[in-house]
Amino acid sequence: MTDKHKSRVLVSFFIAIVFAMFACGISSCGKGGNASSVGLNTGIQIVNLSSDIQGLYLYQNFIRYSATTYTYPNSSGYFYLSTLTPPLQLRTATLSPVILLQFDSTLKANSKYTLFVTGLRKDSSIANSFIVSDNTSLPTIGKGKLRFVHASVSSPALDLRANDTLAIKGLTFNKVSDYVELPAGNYNFTITKTTTPKVIEKTLTNITILDGRAYTIYTQGVVGRADSLAFGAGVLTNNLLSKTLQ
Repeated sequence: MTDKHKSRVLVSFFIAIVFAMFACGISSCGKGGNASSVGLNTGIQIVNLSSDIQGLYLYQNFIRYSATTYTYPNSSGYFYLSTLTPPLQLRTATLSPVILLQFDSTLKANSKYTLFVTGLRKDSSIANSFIVSDNTSLPTIGKGKLRFVHASVSSPALDLRANDTLAIKGLTFNKVSDYVELPAGNYNFTITKTTTPKVIEKTLTNITILDGRAYTIYTQGVVGRADSLAFGAGVLTNNLLSKTLQ
């Protein structure tokens, strides 16, 4: 009887160990799956503002993301990353892709980013391209948020005005301003050199700022040029994460 009792105890113990190992395996698989799905909640958009490079491919963890090419002077709009494992690379869209940019920092889950490709390849100033977080808190009710990105190579400090009211002053190349709040409504935005505030370099007309939304105005080209490097500007909508997840 004693031997039979010991045998039953050993069998029960063995079954318990097997069950625990099985449960642990399921738990590990679950964690891996969650890590992958969390990455899908991280969005990025690529804005290619480097005029002397051709199309670019995006690589994540050394694997090409897709066949999409990112060309000057276009914005990709947001898309979701399939992994958060670095590095993030931009390579030439050629048969033998060359790495032009590499970002080794790990992006955060449940976040949004914009990758600005700036500068020129010919003088290596493209190396100062950057990724900026688009996350921000909700604005005051009845207002939207706006920030300014100076991506105009070889251009001096710039000011941004909203309906003739100074919103952001003295922003230099490759810098990103803080978000400022503006009452919801329609605006004409003007961009001037800080040193000559009465000379308008670019106007963006009838831009709508919606309640509870965030936006980025960015510049491109070179102030004073009239060729392929002509000075210009664009507007991005940075959907607030708390809005997009609802």
